Amino acid sequence: MVGVLITFVFAIGAMGVGQFLVGRWTREQDPAEAIGVHGLVGLGGLGLLTLGVGLLPGGLKWGLGVVGLAALAGFIPVIKSFGEGRFKIEKPQGATLLFLFAIGIAFVFALVGALAPSDTLDWDTLAYHLAVPKLWMQAGQIQYIPFIHHSNFPSTVEGLFIWGLTWGGQSGAKAFTLTFLLSGLIAIFGLARSRYGGIAGWWAALTFVTVPVVAWESGTGYIDVPHGLYGGLGILFAARFILNSEARANLFLSAVFLGFAAGTKYTGLQTIGVVCFVLALSFALQKKAGGLKSAALVGLVAMAIAGPWYVKTVVLTGNPVFPFFYEHLGGKGWDQRRADVYRNEQQNFGAGTIETRHKPTQIGNAVLGLAYQPGRYVNPDEKHGNGTPLGAIGIVVIAAALLWAVCGRAKPFESSVLSVVGISMLMWFFLSEQSRYVVPLCVPLAVLAGGYIERIKIGKLLMGAVIAQAAYSLYLVYSQRFVLQSQVAFGKVSPEDYQTQFVGFYEASQGINKEAGTGKVALYDEVFGYLLDVPYVWANPPHSLMIPYDTLNTGEAYADSMKKLGFSHIYISTSPLVKDPAFVTQWVAAMGLVKAPEPWTGTMRADLLGNWENKWMVLFADAVAAKRIVPVKGFKRGILFSIP
Repeated sequence: MVGVLITFVFAIGAMGVGQFLVGRWTREQDPAEAIGVHGLVGLGGLGLLTLGVGLLPGGLKWGLGVVGLAALAGFIPVIKSFGEGRFKIEKPQGATLLFLFAIGIAFVFALVGALAPSDTLDWDTLAYHLAVPKLWMQAGQIQYIPFIHHSNFPSTVEGLFIWGLTWGGQSGAKAFTLTFLLSGLIAIFGLARSRYGGIAGWWAALTFVTVPVVAWESGTGYIDVPHGLYGGLGILFAARFILNSEARANLFLSAVFLGFAAGTKYTGLQTIGVVCFVLALSFALQKKAGGLKSAALVGLVAMAIAGPWYVKTVVLTGNPVFPFFYEHLGGKGWDQRRADVYRNEQQNFGAGTIETRHKPTQIGNAVLGLAYQPGRYVNPDEKHGNGTPLGAIGIVVIAAALLWAVCGRAKPFESSVLSVVGISMLMWFFLSEQSRYVVPLCVPLAVLAGGYIERIKIGKLLMGAVIAQAAYSLYLVYSQRFVLQSQVAFGKVSPEDYQTQFVGFYEASQGINKEAGTGKVALYDEVFGYLLDVPYVWANPPHSLMIPYDTLNTGEAYADSMKKLGFSHIYISTSPLVKDPAFVTQWVAAMGLVKAPEPWTGTMRADLLGNWENKWMVLFADAVAAKRIVPVKGFKRGILFSIP
């Protein structure tokens, strides 16, 4: 809890940093909107500052002093604003209390998620969102990690996770997601209130926080909520500029937010492109001058903010968006086979079958399927529609887009938002239909939902949908996350017992930390390296070219190569989630772990050797059978070996 509190104090300082950076453009804004904008911009600015110090040798060992001083300095404008009465809060009453209650529940659920250790459902948090910052911390520098291609992604939010891990472990890092959510909700509330009046702001904030994927991920180390807020607010500020081109502050704020969107996720580049296109087109349709110039300004400023991450990646890999577009841009430690594996994985999500997916006739099914087939857009087992419903988008934002599109009351503000949403969804359909990639569109659509309820006569229909979705989302998070996580967050279950029960690799990770000592571990079919305190590598062939599998044809050659690469231990996962138990039985028999090594049945050996992704299994078994690799300890879902 102390780590979470430190993160929140840091975020208050970040608010002052944001006020210093963009305060000149928020003077005329709704006070709530300005507070939220300052918080988000400040967090982004400090995340970008982390890159600056982190790239220097040993920079992460002393960089907290630099970033911490910047956050501390941010308290000066915050205290000054309090003294001037800018943060006046009206006493909540009536319907406001109900909104605060519902939003407060969502926030408490997310807080408990941050306090509890991440489990298997929180996959990406353990695999790389926290793992990469931990590896950078251990190295004392932001650097190239050859086996985790995600480490080359723009990482403004993960930059903040570095400091959260430093002072509060997992909870300190995940609490940053909560600070983004809080600032974002305040900004959404203020922006909707200033545009539509009444209680539109409350409806907009409630709509966004109870989008299922937002309600769930706000308590995790996933970055989709921060990214969504940056991209979504960038869209909204551009729409306001289209509505009133005299208010140029909106143009600059759009550029800043879009820059941070591209600085947190590659998909932010798409948002920049779409916003610039719609901005220029809208000006042309309204026969107003300056559209192209304004679009160019947005693009240039946004890329200037995001650019340092892309410069870092091109210097380290030769490809600014590594590992994407490898066939055109190339990339270090990669090849076309691995690029194909990664692209095919991205294509697994979405409506329809593998054969019909991404065909134009499936567009309607794909978009509406976000509401009625959420399991196809989220891990795990998205192919069969068994993904967790926690990753759903819900019905409200889709309904808000459709209702505004047909109501005939849309002004340039709403029309431009809908245009960006439409084009973005078309790109989403043809690239990767993951529901998390739609979060940036949920922000402007939540604002439009609040506006529809406040301005349109039949808005009560959408009001009912918001209430129903809020009830469903809160129950979903309560039943699938809060009930379990509260046990450990409130001390009824120890973190160790919780992780042993809900993280298959946890028991093995603790054993590896003890057994490996100062060695280096190769992990097969296991990516939760965050749990390790010893050096490790994702060793499966698709992850990198580090291990020369193509030139290794015997168990002895494999063992020699692994030893030469510095590996002292090898861990193989035998989890039924990644390997069929019947195969594991044959594999263990071929290794000779129970009795004398037995030959593979049928053509299995030849089939494995003929598959570049699976060849290592035969080489490994041969090396164990030849005593070149020996078992050290068995766990419930894996075995640890050493290389003598």
